[in-house]
Amino acid sequence: MTPAYHAGYVVDASVGVKWFVREREADREVALALRQRHIEGATRMIVPELFLLEVPNAIKTGRRSTEEELAEVLTTLADLDIRVEQHTHRVLRKTNAVAWAYKLTWYDAVYVALAETLGFPCVTADEALLRKMKGHSIVLRLKDLTFE
Repeated sequence: MTPAYHAGYVVDASVGVKWFVREREADREVALALRQRHIEGATRMIVPELFLLEVPNAIKTGRRSTEEELAEVLTTLADLDIRVEQHTHRVLRKTNAVAWAYKLTWYDAVYVALAETLGFPCVTADEALLRKMKGHSIVLRLKDLTFE
């Protein structure tokens, strides 16, 4: 278990989707607890711009949803006041290096690159990403986080 004590976390889309999808979502409670810590100001969630595309897309393609439901997801994401980082040239260069070094997609690598750039851990529920990043301490498994 990993105590959740960092001032900030880069959160990937696999975590964000859990906030909205209730059916068969493992570790949803942990994702909601992390979101609640952000709401309370105990920590800060940070995402690359891509997150705002990936989360609604995953919800739309993963289950039957309506245009209105996705509009509510977008409103909730805006209301959460998550820090959204632009894909700067610096982050994109690091994304390229991470993608090649760990054989990741650019979509996954941008979260890791942003975490490395900002010095905050990246939280994911993506087991394939975790396997590829084994041994890299900046990537944390969502289900291993504990909250006191």
